[in-house]
This record gives sequence, C-alpha cells and structure tokens, in this order.
Amino acid sequence: AALAVLVISRRLRLGPRWGSKIALAAFVLLVAYLGGLAFLHWRALNLASTVMISAANNGEQVIRLVAMPTLANPAHWQSVAETDRAVYRFDLYLLGGANDAPRVVRFEKPDAASAKLIARASQDRRARIFLEFARFPIERVADADCVTQTLVQFADLRYTEPGRSRGNFSLEVPLECPRNAVTDNGR
Repeated sequence: AALAVLVISRRLRLGPRWGSKIALAAFVLLVAYLGGLAFLHWRALNLASTVMISAANNGEQVIRLVAMPTLANPAHWQSVAETDRAVYRFDLYLLGGANDAPRVVRFEKPDAASAKLIARASQDRRARIFLEFARFPIERVADADCVTQTLVQFADLRYTEPGRSRGNFSLEVPLECPRNAVTDNGR
C-alpha cells in the first residue's frame, strides 16, 4: 500500500505542491503506528499476567513473561512465561471471545536425572549454537530409559515445541548411554 501511495504521489507530482507537509504527515502516521503497537503490547502483557495468576496460585514464582505478536494479525499474540518450576506457552486474542479459556501448555523443567543428560547434550556444537539463539529454550529427554542411545530434544518456544518434527527451531541431539546404565543380564 505504501509503495502504491509513493507511485501515485509521484505521478500526480504531489511533492512540489505539498512539500514538507507530506513528511510531517508520514511522521504523524509513524508515531500513531508505534503508539498503537505499544498499546497492543501493553494489553497483551496484561492479559498474559492474568492468565499466569493461576500459576502463582499453585505456588510458582513467575520469572519471565513475554507477549509476541503473530504474523499479520495485530489481535493475535503469543505468550511465553517462565516460572521456577515450568515454562508455559499460550495464545492471546485481544478482541475477546477466544480469551475466555486460552489453551495453556505447560512444560516441566527437567528433573535431576534428565538435567544431567541435557547438560551432556548441551556440549554438542549444534546445541551450543542453538542455545545461543534461543530466548526460551526448552529441553526434553525423549527416552529416559537409556539402553543404547537416547535423544535430547531442544526447542525455542517462540517458534515450536519439543518433539514436533515440523518446527525449524528445534534440534535433536543423540547421546550414547553410559555403560553403567546398560544392563547385560549376567552376560
């Protein structure tokens, strides 16, 4: 639309007629646009805070809370919240209706055994690069009963969830099992 306005205004030679008024109008539109975005972000954060009150009621401490706009829809926002025990992901709709009960997905933080496997997988070069980029990394051990090999799945919750093969912002790192974890049944 902006390109069409530029082409039409050039054809009609509006520049010499209105001069600096065009620049002033563009500046006013830019300020109004940025103000609208700031208001929508504030509204989305307030809605996300309201959703996360239930986590606080469960005794969890909210560490981080973000609201991010989705592509081409200023009324649809995605929120990610991190607490001391889990990470949550949910969608927000600013125009009502769908906000009555947003679908909140909860990802538990890893236990001690899984944390050791995740720490080993984090040393992989691909995982280090991925973790440098990810703002909300979530890790999951695909198979905790390690016999020969297990997979540690990494995902950035801004874009995808762990275990879903359709996301570009996920990574699976295979780990060899420690020898003491393998049972040989007396052989």
